[in-house]
Amino acid sequence: MPNEVSRTSLLAVANLVKPALATQAYIPSLTHICFDGINATAYNDITAITVASPLEGLHCCVPGDLLIKALNSFTSDKVLIDDVKGSITVAAGRSKLKLPTLPLADFPYVEPPQAIYPIELSADILKGIEMCLVAVGNDPTHPAQMGVTVESGKDGAVLFSTDNFTISRYKTKSKIKLPADVPVILPTFFCQQLLTLSSAFTGEPITLDVHAGSLTAYIGDAATVFTKQLVDLEAMDFDSILNKYKVDETLQIKGIINPIPDDFDASFSRALLVLGNELDKLTKITVSGGRMKLLSTSSSGESTDSFSYADKEASEEPFYVDPVLVGRASRCCANMALLDRVMILTDSDGKFIHLISHCTK
Repeated sequence: MPNEVSRTSLLAVANLVKPALATQAYIPSLTHICFDGINATAYNDITAITVASPLEGLHCCVPGDLLIKALNSFTSDKVLIDDVKGSITVAAGRSKLKLPTLPLADFPYVEPPQAIYPIELSADILKGIEMCLVAVGNDPTHPAQMGVTVESGKDGAVLFSTDNFTISRYKTKSKIKLPADVPVILPTFFCQQLLTLSSAFTGEPITLDVHAGSLTAYIGDAATVFTKQLVDLEAMDFDSILNKYKVDETLQIKGIINPIPDDFDASFSRALLVLGNELDKLTKITVSGGRMKLLSTSSSGESTDSFSYADKEASEEPFYVDPVLVGRASRCCANMALLDRVMILTDSDGKFIHLISHCTK
């Protein structure tokens, strides 16, 4: 019997699970969305995304990209989905499309059992994940840097990330208990999908299950996101790195932290105009006489800027930074400090700290 369903609702579900569809058809079922009568699931052999399905009567696997393109081709508010052995038809008005299907038995994903003690991901932790994504790495030879690390601090969960040039830290007041107190690394793609699903289903409680070699986040009863992890992945000791630069102790000294100047972002944007084609992007910074001066040169031109910046602790010795690293973090920060060998950016209340190392030339 055909199922009448809202086209936009079904399309929204398909688009939410789409990021977990495999891009190569080596295993055909991994390019399909599995409809089991309750949920819609996509799985690419690493990550799975499950969302509650509006199609209660559909029990098969449908080619994901074809289904999305088919639904986008219609303009009707409602579509009819009819499940015939080996295929489904998608119809609206006088138009009809027939898509091949696979049986549920071909779909390889099996959701792991839920943990006895799930970890509650508060809104503050989700905010920390979002902020720390600014510093995640993408080098597969350093897998521990390709995600956000969660630790259970004394006063609450602490989140870290690094790309080997910068480090981000976000402190929360949300108390959590991690299995054996071992830090958990949330892979970048997992974090991105978790934030997307939490935005799609606002108000739903979010919990995290940590298993040996895998993670599953539950967004209420509306959605889940699963990912495999490298079993031998070990988190970095971020605190020792931050202590090396005396970040915490120095930031408590009055006068070290200063508001980011109004012209700061625009100046680094201009620097990128002339450094855009350079492999190594370097901007020279000099602080003297209550002013900060920026100089960027390349074969494309030269950019110079000067603006007020009073920092009694800042050295007058010139140093170099990558303007890309500065620009991507400064937009979400309010204050800054220039320390020995590093630039520090923080948000207004100091919960978020972003460290940028100086470049050599």
